[in-house]
Amino acid sequence: RRCVPRHHRRASRRRRGTQRREFHPRHRGGMSGAVALAAGAHASKAWPTAGVSARQRQSAAAASERRRPTLRRGGVTTRGARARATPVGALAPEEGGKQVDEAAVFAGASRGDKAKQLELQEAILSCEDANPILDIVGASLDGFSAINGVTALYRISRCLTSRAGRLRRKEASFVVADRRFQDLVEFVERHARALDRVGLENRKWAYHKLMLPTEYRARAAHAVRQLDKAKDLQGDLLDATDVETILVAVEDAAEIFNKVNVSTAVHRVARLATTKTPGTGSSTPQPDPRAVVHDARFQTLMQLVLEKADEMQIVSVANALWAMARLGHAGPSGTVDALASRAARECAGAEPRHLSTVMWALAVLGHEPRSKLLAAVGDRALERADGFKAPDVVNMLWAYARWHRTAAGGVPGSKKTVDALCRVALRELETFTPYQCANLAWSLAMLEAELPSPRALGMILDRAAREPQKLDPTALTHTLWAVGVKGTEMDGNSGSFQTLLAEAARRAAAKKIGRTGAAGVVWACGRLRVTPRPGESDALLGRLLGEGARERGGGGAQKPLKPLESQALVHAVWGVSQMDGVTMSEPHRAAALEHAKRLAGEGKMSAAHAEALRASAAGAGVDPRAMEAALAGA
Repeated sequence: RRCVPRHHRRASRRRRGTQRREFHPRHRGGMSGAVALAAGAHASKAWPTAGVSARQRQSAAAASERRRPTLRRGGVTTRGARARATPVGALAPEEGGKQVDEAAVFAGASRGDKAKQLELQEAILSCEDANPILDIVGASLDGFSAINGVTALYRISRCLTSRAGRLRRKEASFVVADRRFQDLVEFVERHARALDRVGLENRKWAYHKLMLPTEYRARAAHAVRQLDKAKDLQGDLLDATDVETILVAVEDAAEIFNKVNVSTAVHRVARLATTKTPGTGSSTPQPDPRAVVHDARFQTLMQLVLEKADEMQIVSVANALWAMARLGHAGPSGTVDALASRAARECAGAEPRHLSTVMWALAVLGHEPRSKLLAAVGDRALERADGFKAPDVVNMLWAYARWHRTAAGGVPGSKKTVDALCRVALRELETFTPYQCANLAWSLAMLEAELPSPRALGMILDRAAREPQKLDPTALTHTLWAVGVKGTEMDGNSGSFQTLLAEAARRAAAKKIGRTGAAGVVWACGRLRVTPRPGESDALLGRLLGEGARERGGGGAQKPLKPLESQALVHAVWGVSQMDGVTMSEPHRAAALEHAKRLAGEGKMSAAHAEALRASAAGAGVDPRAMEAALAGA
């Protein structure tokens, strides 16, 4: 030290002091926003640098550039802090840039709004200061979604908060007084019901950090507390083992129920009231669904469904509609329409099971879908066709078939969807149960669908005939009728068709199938030119036309025959007339004439049906003159 000149030692101390001040964390954390942006000017503008060379100043500026935060003051500088500060609807930024959860941003948005809302979300997330966010709010608030609104509010509050967690009060006072910020707060308040838990938590945090008026902070905190209560309530609803427990919860805490609680409650009521659930441990007997729907507490629950319909996601909509279909109860006026409209808006992110459940339930409830819903469901079904499972395919096609029967010209825009689902069904046919195959065959016949291959119907028939005893009476007769509609004589002569025909005749003899079903089987046999085995045609005709004289009482005190529809009578007579070597027995001929006479006398015989009976009477073994006299009412 003694060898160094004094003026050189003074210059060295000045250099060391300048560098310590420049790179000390306390000084670096206290930099203003202007200084942070002007990284290369720290040495010349912020602190005195007398006696420092140009090369030293350049090195100091480069070191400061490397060490300064990547965001401006109040921003988030670490990956962990970024994750904590990420607003609802956005994923944590990665090295490739910010990623946005499009499903959250687009919830309930139409196709035309999707691109705009995504662009707004990305713009908001890219802002590092409150003023650019306010500019976006002022220019595009009308196009915001609820997620865009709460994201903007949250980002503003984060930008006004230092890394130490302190609010920069002076800057915040100007922002809070800005008219654009006030409009944003009112927008978030109007759309608060559409926010999930993360959105509500971010809203609460922003209100408290910015010290908004007490009523706003209290409302935000209350919404979070209510969500906690609703979460506890959700657990109670899911644990309930009887309907009474759920209805008591509705009676005691209806004001707490949110959209999820409402859909869960009505779904659980329907399941517990219509499905036997062994092993639940409840000693309460299963209630009558008709009594449940007339209970005042259940009516309160259905009113909540109507009120919350516009907030529900597609899962909740599907659960509510399924419950209403199972109970056969449409709820207050406008409930089904409200749920169907909500489903049309929420279809963009729906899973196949949700789409099929919504369509099935609407068909059961007798609702005629609007073109908007059909288009939305059809587009989403085509996108996710490969994700459809056997129940989803069957329920979807069944709903289309129900509407096709009543709609003139069929269901608009359904052909592509039906074709895609048919291909999926044939590819996954081994996963279908016999009952599902029966419904599949009936739906394709009703829809008059074009089968993708000549063997398609035979494959469905073979799968259904593997376990015919697992088919209920309706499924059994529907399968045979569908083969009659879509099949050929080769299908009628197959072993699978003969197996199902024998099962239908056995059940007909035991009166375990309906008369309309028996008529469809006889018609299918005639359509395919199938000759039943001995006894099978008599069993089917006996179930269809009625018992003989001995079973009806004999002598002159015979009981009258049960009424029969004219179409069923035509199917019986025409079907027998097309069978080789088969004619009606004497009791069956007498019963057919008696039915024809009664229908003609009551004015229930159409001209087309009467003409069909005249044309086929002789082929079925019925005297044409006797049939003419019966139709004349003689």
